[in-house]
Amino acid sequence: MNKGEQTKQRIIQQARTLFSTSGYDATKTSEIAKACGISEAAMYKYFNSKMELLKACVVTAEPDEETTAHTDLSQSTNEELIERYVNKRITMIERNHEQYSILFAESSRYPELSQYFDQSLYRQSAEIKEIKRRIEEGSMNGIQEIFTLELGLTAGICSILQHDQMNHGALLQNLSEFRSEMTRFMKYGLIGRP
Repeated sequence: MNKGEQTKQRIIQQARTLFSTSGYDATKTSEIAKACGISEAAMYKYFNSKMELLKACVVTAEPDEETTAHTDLSQSTNEELIERYVNKRITMIERNHEQYSILFAESSRYPELSQYFDQSLYRQSAEIKEIKRRIEEGSMNGIQEIFTLELGLTAGICSILQHDQMNHGALLQNLSEFRSEMTRFMKYGLIGRP
């Protein structure tokens, strides 16, 4: 990564941290530049506007999504499929906690961000394709919109992680217990038993 790309990534990371803790409107571009050790004018070489920077801050990192999108899960039990889906969703949110905090906090005020939120959340993973197939064939409880399932799970995970961070200053201490509880909750909803 060249020096310019390193600076751009540093700007994104500092802005992401400030936006997720203070909010988009309350964060000044001068604060972001100062946190990066650059001038405000230098920051605008990389981003034409504060909104462009905000959009860059909510891009989620999911490196394994492309390689697993075509995975055949048809031989997995319902329980295994749900466990895999929930664990991947928790891992994704854990890796991108600041991005999701910003998306949930700011998307209601900025429609362009809300549109990105919809696109970033709903990517048709192998797990969700298989869950959708099983719902259609009747081997899992029905839900009219898969997006509602994904949004509900994502919102629940984000809320719990945010609550824990506010109360304990860090993400969940017992993540394995949290994963088990979320999996049990989803199993109950999709197959009628934990």
